[in-house]
Amino acid sequence: MSKRFFSATSFNVFELDLEFWEYPKHAHNFFELVFIISGKGTHQLNDNNFAYNEGDVFLLTPNDEHLFVVKERTVFGYLKFTEQIFLEKTELVSDLKWRKQIDAIILHANSIPGSIMNHEFDKEAVFQLFKLIKNEFENPAAYSRSILLELFGALLMIISRNISSHNLVTTFSEKDRVHAILTYIRQHVLDSEKMKISEIAMEFFMSPNYVSVFIKKHAGISIQQYVIQTKMKMAERLLKQTGLTITEIAQKMNFTDSSHFTKSFKKYKSMTPKEYRFTKG
Repeated sequence: MSKRFFSATSFNVFELDLEFWEYPKHAHNFFELVFIISGKGTHQLNDNNFAYNEGDVFLLTPNDEHLFVVKERTVFGYLKFTEQIFLEKTELVSDLKWRKQIDAIILHANSIPGSIMNHEFDKEAVFQLFKLIKNEFENPAAYSRSILLELFGALLMIISRNISSHNLVTTFSEKDRVHAILTYIRQHVLDSEKMKISEIAMEFFMSPNYVSVFIKKHAGISIQQYVIQTKMKMAERLLKQTGLTITEIAQKMNFTDSSHFTKSFKKYKSMTPKEYRFTKG
């Protein structure tokens, strides 16, 4: 059984210079971009082996299990991020093109097991952006967070361009499709239009009746329940990590009023939002 690594931060950047791979096969609770700055070896990903070389870039999702076998001393560049960084980015940018690029990366990342870079002229750009992001991350100054988000956005746009040019196979396994639908819900949970069953069904080329049955059967939870569960988890973070009022959080979560929000939260956590805000932990 593989190990699972966890990250408490939404964004992290660093490099590893290794002659030997020191870590067991593992998965993560985050997304991970791995840049092969130098060196070569083998990438074992989801029980498949792929040679890696300088200039390769791998995109790993929380569903992936992997390890590297170093054949020649390798410098790995890592950019780790959670879905929270997407929410932070989309709060600053309303550009629909950006949101579509995010969808492409999240929903189709697992379809490319090898290096995601398909254009030679883009390789230099993404490695330069990685260096800029790493420098800004390690040397924070005024406006660093905004600069990081802009650089990260540019990086993802280039990566998305390469992913879309891989001629991805659109037929998912049932497991992949469940993961894709649940990810879509998490990404768009605050968009009432995108949360319509008809919109979800259209996005995944399924009938409205079947998409509901499909998720209930394979995820053990209805779409409506998953939407509420996702909203409640977001509300937990807002209650603990922000100074927003209960009413403001209710509005942000698209509840009709604070009373409806409080009732839903109490059903989910067996305590009111106010009580939860002042609990320890």
